[in-house]
Amino acid sequence: MSDKPASHAPEVVHSSSTMPAASRIRVIESLVPVALAEVTAQLPGFIERLAGAMFRLSDQSVLPNEASVSFHAWNYLGKNAGQWQRGVLDQLSQAWLGEIAALDKTPLSGTAQTVSDLTLVSLEEMESRVLIGNLAQAVELENSAALVALNIRLGRLLQRDAISIAHNPFRPAVFVRAVHDAWCRFDGSDQSHRLVLRLLRPEVLIDFAPLLTALNGALIARGIVPDLLDDYRSRQSSRPSPEPSGVADAALRHKLEEWLNQVDGEPVAAPAAGPSATLLNYLDGLRQAAPVTSLREAARHAPADALTPADHNTIELLARMFDFVFGDSTIPDHVKQLLGRLQVPLLRTALVDKEFFFSAACPPRRLLDQLAASGRGLQHGAFADDPLYRFIEQIVERVQHEFDQQIGMYSTVVADLEAYLLAEQESEHSALRPRIDEARRQENIQQARELAENDIARRIESGEVAGFVEVFLETQWIHILMLAHSVAARKPEALDKALQAMDDLIWSVRPKVSPQERKDLVSKLPALLSLLNGWLNAVKWDAPERVTFFSNLAERHAAIVRLPAERSARHRIELAVNVAQKASERRLNRRAREMHEVPLDQFVHVVDSIEPGSWVRFVRNNGEAGTFRLAWISPLRTRFIFSSRHSDESFVFTADELAAALREQGAEVLPHGSVVTRALAAALEQ
Repeated sequence: MSDKPASHAPEVVHSSSTMPAASRIRVIESLVPVALAEVTAQLPGFIERLAGAMFRLSDQSVLPNEASVSFHAWNYLGKNAGQWQRGVLDQLSQAWLGEIAALDKTPLSGTAQTVSDLTLVSLEEMESRVLIGNLAQAVELENSAALVALNIRLGRLLQRDAISIAHNPFRPAVFVRAVHDAWCRFDGSDQSHRLVLRLLRPEVLIDFAPLLTALNGALIARGIVPDLLDDYRSRQSSRPSPEPSGVADAALRHKLEEWLNQVDGEPVAAPAAGPSATLLNYLDGLRQAAPVTSLREAARHAPADALTPADHNTIELLARMFDFVFGDSTIPDHVKQLLGRLQVPLLRTALVDKEFFFSAACPPRRLLDQLAASGRGLQHGAFADDPLYRFIEQIVERVQHEFDQQIGMYSTVVADLEAYLLAEQESEHSALRPRIDEARRQENIQQARELAENDIARRIESGEVAGFVEVFLETQWIHILMLAHSVAARKPEALDKALQAMDDLIWSVRPKVSPQERKDLVSKLPALLSLLNGWLNAVKWDAPERVTFFSNLAERHAAIVRLPAERSARHRIELAVNVAQKASERRLNRRAREMHEVPLDQFVHVVDSIEPGSWVRFVRNNGEAGTFRLAWISPLRTRFIFSSRHSDESFVFTADELAAALREQGAEVLPHGSVVTRALAAALEQ
């Protein structure tokens, strides 16, 4: 999270420690205009993405009622985007102020939300809560660092510990609920309410990163925790040890309990006692020796009778866990060497507190996980000169010298490492900003082209459009529709006019049966031609083909006006047959294109599910392999930016390019999640 104040932040006031309670709440209320300004800047893009999702659903849904409701919602939103935008801002303002008022009444010790009674809630409301909760959780995970920073600052302002996400007035769930409530007020059609909620996805919503950055910046400008890293370190080191908690997999926990509480393969009647003082003194003495290369070797040299059967079980389990870590090809060898120096400290921890194996929140276990994950990017260049490598080395040395002071020391070094990584990620994001902006621009262009192509395809697939007009629409008018789609959120009337001009052009070249139709054509032609030329001037199409097109158009109009009032039956049949043939050709061509499209396979699903922070190994053309972190995904998940640790080498993949690289074994997504959990599972499977 960037600690630079927002440009619209309020003036600095006196220290939060001397503020009266009412002033603290007023400071939080002053954040509402800051948040509204950031949301207002992003609303046009959000509305455009939501409208695009509505249109795609109306075009692709196999359920007629769903397609109809979605098309109505898309059309209604397109014509009244400004009205809904005002409704969203009003609803957000009320929601945020209401949450702040509730926060003022929250007890100092209250950190958990009361579980809602769902017994009297309708199925529709239950579904809405689930959808909003799932969406909010996805956004929270993507912006966890900035949300934690905001929680800390709001807690400090209110003279509390960091408030929970459930009490943060600016949490994503409040935004999603306000947007949905605004839509329910905006569109009276009950059928569209749940449909819109299902279409709201992280890639459709606004980008919460700048919003949270602005809120944190405004509090920094007030002098509230300007140095987040010191506060975060202090808060983490003073946090009480977590209560014993089970691992996520109940079966894995059961296996762990069986392993640790058995002698010669038989379960013991009660859990074994803790390690002897002789064993602990022996382990403490190892800090003066060379780094232990094998836990099993250290156990063999332990004092006689110092190890109980339970101690042997613990050592063997930890040894197998490190065997897995050392065999993990995704972790560089020089990082493994550093991790190997943690074997004795972690063994001492595991002997004293078995929660090391059971609880992912255990600080020593979190430390090992974080070190292994962050070390993946240390394969580029001279790792010894990398600041992160030196920082990890300092942490390992500190653990080696202080591992008998477990509780405070491990919590502190984990906080230090997490804060360091957080600062690095913010720096990386800033360095990648030009690439991110360009990727967003490319995605918007691609989306506008797809929408424009769909607009044209739906009209020419009937076979009733003249050939030269088809060519004109597909090669020139598509640029006008792309322009109109790109500004539709701000100027919805532009898209309506561009579509209407296209429809009028198609109508003008169709045969006119009655004298009245021909009279209408003659009367509408001047305005139509003027409108067409105006749009073409806007996209600067001055090629000689423009003159040819209008010449052909004039000839077609003249021929339509000169045709006899009554055409023969044979002529009408010929026209109908010609239209049917063209429509059939269009359908066949579309099917041929669909057959040649790459089918959805496991690699497409991998791309759909990959998340920021994942590590991917790429193989270059010369055979060299490099590991890069997924730094950013575009809102519609069509662009993926990968970066090395210092952003000195970054590149963009489209979704299709990334799937192709995975399919052709030019890329490999590295295992994600806790290395300790995977190591324990592997050890117990042996």
